[in-house]
Amino acid sequence: MARGDHGLLYTEPTSGSDRNAAGCRSNGPHFSCERAIQLCRQALLRVLLAQSAGRISQSRQDCASSTENLVASDIDFLSRYHQPASRCRSDRHGKLGRCMELYFVSVSFLAQVGVISLALTISSLFRDQVRGEPSRIRRASSGILFGMTAGLLMNMPGELAAGFRFDLRTVPIAVAGLVSGPLGSAVAATVASAARLEIGGAGAPVGLMGIWIGFAVGSLGFLMLRKGFNRAQHLLLFSGMNAAVALLILALLPREVRQTVTQNHQHLVLVALNFIATMIATFYVRLDQQRRENAQLNALHKQVVAALPDALNVKDLEGRFIIANEATAKLMGAASSDELIGRTDFHYYHPEDASRFCEQERVFVNSPEPVVLEQTFRRTEEPVWLSTVKAPYFNEAGELVGIVSHTTDVTAQRALQSELTAMQRLLHTAMNEMADGLAMFDQEGRLAMWNRRYIALFPYVDEESCRGRTLAEILTAGVLRGQIAIPADLSPMAWVEEEFQRSASAEASELSLSDGRWVAKTTSVLPDGGWVTLYSDITEKKAAVAQLERLASLDGLTGVGNRRFFDEQLEAAFGKSNDEQRRLSLLMIDVDHFKAYNDTYGHPAGDQVLRNVAAALQSASRSESDTIARYGGEEFAVILPDASPDIARATAVRFVEAVRRLEIQHLSSPAGKVTISVGVATSGRDIIMDEGRLLESADAALYQAKCAGRDTFRMAKLAAIGEALPA
Repeated sequence: MARGDHGLLYTEPTSGSDRNAAGCRSNGPHFSCERAIQLCRQALLRVLLAQSAGRISQSRQDCASSTENLVASDIDFLSRYHQPASRCRSDRHGKLGRCMELYFVSVSFLAQVGVISLALTISSLFRDQVRGEPSRIRRASSGILFGMTAGLLMNMPGELAAGFRFDLRTVPIAVAGLVSGPLGSAVAATVASAARLEIGGAGAPVGLMGIWIGFAVGSLGFLMLRKGFNRAQHLLLFSGMNAAVALLILALLPREVRQTVTQNHQHLVLVALNFIATMIATFYVRLDQQRRENAQLNALHKQVVAALPDALNVKDLEGRFIIANEATAKLMGAASSDELIGRTDFHYYHPEDASRFCEQERVFVNSPEPVVLEQTFRRTEEPVWLSTVKAPYFNEAGELVGIVSHTTDVTAQRALQSELTAMQRLLHTAMNEMADGLAMFDQEGRLAMWNRRYIALFPYVDEESCRGRTLAEILTAGVLRGQIAIPADLSPMAWVEEEFQRSASAEASELSLSDGRWVAKTTSVLPDGGWVTLYSDITEKKAAVAQLERLASLDGLTGVGNRRFFDEQLEAAFGKSNDEQRRLSLLMIDVDHFKAYNDTYGHPAGDQVLRNVAAALQSASRSESDTIARYGGEEFAVILPDASPDIARATAVRFVEAVRRLEIQHLSSPAGKVTISVGVATSGRDIIMDEGRLLESADAALYQAKCAGRDTFRMAKLAAIGEALPA
């Protein structure tokens, strides 16, 4: 006998009986009872020889020698299917023969699939002991296992047709590629090749070629898995590729054998058997890999659950623990998580607390929706606060079978929250009781927080209008409503932009409100880019400062400006007059014979005269724009801005007459009463001069008035005041 490729065996007749048998087989699909008995004998012989650990190579003996070696029990078994020759011949076209042939093909196929499954199981157990990527030695070991499996399959072939046998040797070789990669598949092909050479026969070269084509298919399948092609359709494609090896080998068989197989369509059966076997093996490998991945994932989940600082557990509907981690055991005071299994809350909590927890779980079972509960119990004098998330646990049928609980001990957080709440209340109270306004702005300049005083300081701001507004928007609203006074030389938008930049850069500034109040603001920049501004009402402070400044600039006796105040006002008025090209008049006034008055009536009376004269000058002046000051002793000075010589002359006349009307007795004066002398000087538009020259001119005019008999005024001449501008 010679062995063909892929386990196809064909018999070359050598004797008359063999030739007759061969001639009978050449009749195509017809099947006889003698043929059925022969197949039964061969199949049972292989099974018995395998069970007795005999030489499997004895299966190469012809049917006659196999029959002689059958034991009595085998013959008895075959006798149940034995029919007389004449009846068999008459039933050659019956269904019994085809059924028997199908039966024995199926038995042989299932036996070989069982061997492959056993090898896959051994490989799976071996891989379960390996963590991570297997080494080359382990891959080679796996290849040896599958190579030996292929060799075993070659020694237990099934008979597909009269004289033609098959085996599934390429299946373990290809599967070795999926499991152990090209290295494992190459080792498996090498071991299988050695087994095929040991069997021998004329078909050995073709058989070897089939083995190594199976290696190529296995290597290609390994690359497909590496590329992520591991879905069902990809496994079916791989199975089809391996099944197609049979067709390739069929082309290499002798022509008469190939014609016989294709004529009876046995090649399609061979392809189908290889496809089914490969598909079973590949799906086994895929499911085993998924099982291993799920096992690793479950182990990871267990490690995560065990490492959780929070309590995680599952209870059945009776409240008994099914699963619990160590954090649950620690929370409940158990020695370990294993101790909790099968127990309830009543074993660890106070009955009152356990009853409350049990009632919460009963309510949850009635409405199994995820819920967050706040729980508390007492282990010592201090209560323990828990935050528990409960979720339903359903079985595959969708029935509620348990409760999953995730519990966090929030006692420390709750205490911290209580302290924080108390601090927030204290801070809120302190902020609202502050005498100053407080406002916090974020990095975009939006108002984020404020106190009541801030609202009270700015009437145009309220709780609703300021929420989420920027500082620029708030300031713009105040300016447009006329409640914030801004410098006359700035536009509203320009002032708002400057004020915003001052706040963002922590520059202090003051706001003048339309109701006369002044608000000072100081700003501190926050690390996140925002800032906090403190607003203080400085109206009284401003008034006090103004009062001090006013007092510092007034004469203590007469209440009019003093000499320092006069000098400042004259300089400012003269500069403004030159800038605006307007006239400025200056009046120098002297109380006539004042020394004689003091000698006659005393200094207190003299002081009263000065006060009365100052009051008379104030009443006779044009308006508050006129500046009256005590220049020194009994002398006064009056600054008249934007006053022509005629206005200055009229003012001087009013001053002289106002003092006369006082009718203050002065016996040492020729007039018999207190009088004054006035010198008037006016700067012109075409006159070059300074305030010193103006003051000298007014003083010279005063001297002329005194020389003219006092109780009068004199006007200084322009030529005496300054030089005319060139034409």
